Parts: sequence; structure tokens; C-alpha cells
Amino acid sequence: MSEPTSAAQLKLKNEGNELFKKQDYVGAIIKYTEAIALDDKNAVLYANRAACNYALSKYLDAVDDAHLATEIDPSYAKGWSRLAASRDVLSPSTYIGACGLGAKRPCLAKGAGCAPKDEFQPLRADNKKHNIPTNLKAANARSKQPIVPFTMNENMGKFPWQIATEMLPELRKAGTAKASSSAWVIALAYEEFNNGVEAMKGMKIILQTETPGTFGLTALSNGFMRDDRVFHINQPNWIDMYNQQVHFEVTARKAWNSEGLETIKELAQKRLKENGWDDVRPALAVTVRAWIMRAAFEGGLKQESHAGVEYYRRALDLVEWGRTVWKDVPKASRGAIFEHSFLIGIRSLYLKMFMNAYTDDPGLNSKFPLEQLKEEAEDLLKETEIALRTRGDEPVDPGFISSFIVYPDGLAHAMLGFYHVQSAQYNTDPIQRMFNAVKAAGEYTRASSKYAEDDELRAWYLNCALDCMRNAGVPIENFLMAATGLQDAFPRMQKIWAVSELALGGRDKKIQANLDRADELMRRVADKTLTLKDPVPL
Repeated sequence: MSEPTSAAQLKLKNEGNELFKKQDYVGAIIKYTEAIALDDKNAVLYANRAACNYALSKYLDAVDDAHLATEIDPSYAKGWSRLAASRDVLSPSTYIGACGLGAKRPCLAKGAGCAPKDEFQPLRADNKKHNIPTNLKAANARSKQPIVPFTMNENMGKFPWQIATEMLPELRKAGTAKASSSAWVIALAYEEFNNGVEAMKGMKIILQTETPGTFGLTALSNGFMRDDRVFHINQPNWIDMYNQQVHFEVTARKAWNSEGLETIKELAQKRLKENGWDDVRPALAVTVRAWIMRAAFEGGLKQESHAGVEYYRRALDLVEWGRTVWKDVPKASRGAIFEHSFLIGIRSLYLKMFMNAYTDDPGLNSKFPLEQLKEEAEDLLKETEIALRTRGDEPVDPGFISSFIVYPDGLAHAMLGFYHVQSAQYNTDPIQRMFNAVKAAGEYTRASSKYAEDDELRAWYLNCALDCMRNAGVPIENFLMAATGLQDAFPRMQKIWAVSELALGGRDKKIQANLDRADELMRRVADKTLTLKDPVPL
């Protein structure tokens, strides 16, 4: 195990330890970072900084620091313990490394063979996740549980992207009259996503960095950001192909693999001075795009939404930082990941994942507070407003504006609707709860209006609005008016979206329930047992 190599480094380490004991984790990180700058071969310093990041819930940075500690000193038990604990929070079943999917158990097994001798205390006094034997047993048990592929059965019918792709010739002939169809969004998302899959199929392990079509991560992530509903796994070796692809691109582009976020920022600026944009631009692009897809795997494939939030947050942080530091650098130099549309794409994915994380950990003491969800939704609204106002004359395909401006705007309103629905549960005042329901109905209605007439989300968010109206006690005539819109949207979406994840989750049954409710209310108004001015009965 490495010990401080100078009196100055020892002093900084001790100061960091004292701050850690006082739970001043930010201050301790500063001290450890200063000590690392004097000698970056000290495993204890990285492990100590990992403990601070863990305490601050910065689990990705904790993983990176702990990983570096184990690389410096493979016999250092605390390094393995903290690596296991941090990875466990991010992904209890398996760990998706920067270069792909990999088992977590080896780090636990290695750690179990090392006797902890460091004087540093456990990550948290009340946290048992650092206990190596317990973690190893839990990981072995979890490894026996199958991971359900994020895919759909092809026997169910054609998928939305297949139907939409078949519609494109007709849509192109129709011109602007059909420019708002959701077919443009999902078909063009699929086109890019599929290009990425084809690149993975044809990827050569030998590094041929100039070979056209070799780099599939860009296409995969672009398609996913256009519309995440396009994400699907349709063959058994998909994960293996993806792992090879990412490993190849990380190696070929010299992207950052295990470094922490702040370290990447420093190294990127250093490489920029030494090698220029042609070296840094692709490295940053692969790094960020790998995080985006990693979040998709964590949050979608493995349903570990809290880990997905971490990866999106990191990608968002790096992109926002780069847009500020290199704000005057043209796109040709700094790359597409710092464009406004790319930022909005990440914000949208992050916001949805944040909502999922709250759903997995609900309540007033959630690690993913409702107030933060509201702030994130409002920030996305501001970004889409700016994008719409400042959009230039650069030609784009019909689906681009929907994917990166209009639909994100709708998503933000839907998340505000979700915020008010959830907030109502914690209001003891019935008047306030009713107010929340009214606000939620309004937000969901606005969200619905942002989606194409044949998009399933237009109908779905209208349905959410009707659910809220039932709890808000609005006049029956208002409910029936919204139901009329749903009655119109429901059949329109079926052409493209008959088979979707939302449909498989009971979408149509829930929509039909509200339409049946509207029919019942109309009958009761007709037989005069209710009037249009009466509130919708619960």
C-alpha cells in the first residue's frame, strides 16, 4: 500500500482525514485532491476520496477513485471494499463498466482475500455495504437471477419503427401536410439506432480508425436520444457486440474509461493544449455517448433507475461544462455533443430517469426529491424555449424539431403534472390537494398538445389529465371535452403504436376506462341525474 512520499502530502492527507471525521466531505476531497497532485500513486488517498464521494452520494466518482486505488495497490482491501460498495449502490446485480457489461463479483472476491489494515473508518458508521463477506454472498445470490432483456416479442406484431419506416415514402410525397406525424420521429430514430447496430455487427477488433462505419456508438446514441422508445435488443449476442464496440471505440479514440468527472475535465484541457481538437473531440464524444448508453442499460435493461440517474447526471455535467468553457469554439472543432440539441436530449433522458428513480424511492425523504424534479422540468422548459427562439436556418429532417424541441417541451409539462399528482399525496389540506389535481390536469393537457396527433403519448397524457380531473372535482362538461379529445386521439395512435412498451403495460385498458367513464356521465346527464355543471363524481 502506498504511503505519503513527502511531509507536505502527509500533512494534506491528515487534514483530509480530520475533515472527513467532521463530515466535511467536500473539504476533505479538496485536501485529498491536493495531496494526489503531489503524487498520484498513493492508493490510500484515492480510497479516502472515494469514501468522501460515497458519503456525498457521488457514486460514480467513488467508483472511479476506488478503482484507481485497486489498480495502484491490488492488495489494498479498503480499495476493493469501497469499489464494491459504490458499485453496489449503482447496480446491485451486475456492473456495466465504461467498456461494457461486466460482473461485479471479482472485485468483491479479491477484496475478501485482503485483510483491511488501513486506519480509515468504514464509509458510514450505519452502512453495512462495505462488509465484504456479506456483499459477496449477496452478489452471488443476485447473480443467479436472470436479467430480463429489454426487448419485445416479434410475434406480437410490427413494432412502431417498422410501421413508421413503411410510411415514410407516403409521408415524403405528402410534404408539409404530414410533417407532424410521429412516424418521422420514430422512423428516423430507428434509422440511426439501426445504423449503430449494423456497425456493431460489422465491427472489426483490429483498430482501423479511418474505416467508414466502424464507429457505431454515435449512431446508437443519436437514435436513442431522438426517441428512447426505439431502444430494443433483438438478438442474443447484442450485449456482446455492444461490449466489443464500446471497447473498440474507447481504445481507438483514447476516450476516458475510469477517470472521475473532474479529472476528465482537467485531462481534456491538457490534451487540447498538447494535441488539439482532432484528438480531444472524438475522445469526449465517445466518453459522453458511452455514459448515455450506459444509463440506458442501467435504467432500462436492469431497471436500476438510481444508477441511470447518476450516468445521465455525469453526462449532463460534462456537456454543460464544455458549453461554458468552449462557448466560442465552433461546432466543427468542439463537436456535436456540445450543441444545444444534444444538451436538450440528455436533459430529457435525465428527467425521465429521475422520475423513475423517485417512483422506485417515493416519499418526502426520497433521494430524488420532488422539488428537484420540478426544478429539472422547469429548466428543460427554459432550454426548449431558448432552442425554439434561437434556432437557425440549418436544414433538418422533419423529425428533428419534434425530437429535440417540441417533444422535450411536452415531456417537461408531463413531469410537472407528475409532480403535482405526487405532491397531492402529502397535502393534508383537501383544498390544496384539489388545487394540485387541477394543476396536474392542466400540465398533462399541455403535454398532450405537444405530441403529434398519431403519437401514443398524445392520447396517454390526455388520459392522465382525465385521471386528475376526476380527483379535482372539475365540472362534468370539462371532463367530457377532454374525453372528446382522447376519443379522437385513441384510434389515431393505433396505426403506429399498437405494439409498444406502454401498450404492453396496459395503456389501452386504462384509456378505455376513462372513455367508458365519459359515456356513463353522458348517459347520466341525458337522463338528468347529473348536469354538465356538476363536479365529476369520484
